[in-house]
Amino acid sequence: MKKYRAISLLPAIITLIILVWLAMGDKRPSYTRGPGKSVMKGVEVVYYKKEKPDWRAEIKEALFSRDETESELKDVNIFYFKGDVRLHSKQGFYDIANGRLRLAGMVNGKGKGFTFKSPELLYLPSEDILATSKGLVIKGKKYMLSGRSGRIKDSQVMEVTGDVRAVFY
Repeated sequence: MKKYRAISLLPAIITLIILVWLAMGDKRPSYTRGPGKSVMKGVEVVYYKKEKPDWRAEIKEALFSRDETESELKDVNIFYFKGDVRLHSKQGFYDIANGRLRLAGMVNGKGKGFTFKSPELLYLPSEDILATSKGLVIKGKKYMLSGRSGRIKDSQVMEVTGDVRAVFY
């Protein structure tokens, strides 16, 4: 008798599954990154300072932590309005609570009359510092400058320290 009830319920269960599947259609995300995590694609972030935009980031993909206080970024392009500087990195990390941004992998930058490369770059908005401690190379039309670390404060002058090498031509 129990076997007969289970078999008689089978068509109803199958029908219910098919109806749910049809109702949902293809509304599934194109990928999943694990339980309890949020993902955003095609993100644009504008960071404001004193009611003026300071920088803008275009991010291909942002994967948020479970508590949504941090996000891992993929394919990041950043434009700093004040210094007319553009940065690109394949990977980054953004601390939402304090606005800290760390670009990882090779970071490539471009400004008026120079290019910039570093394996990592850190932006501290509370101090308005853009810094690297893993090496950097800056190339201009008539110079090349490299060092172990560097920083820009208040979007003004770049300070390069540690095994600094400069070539002028």
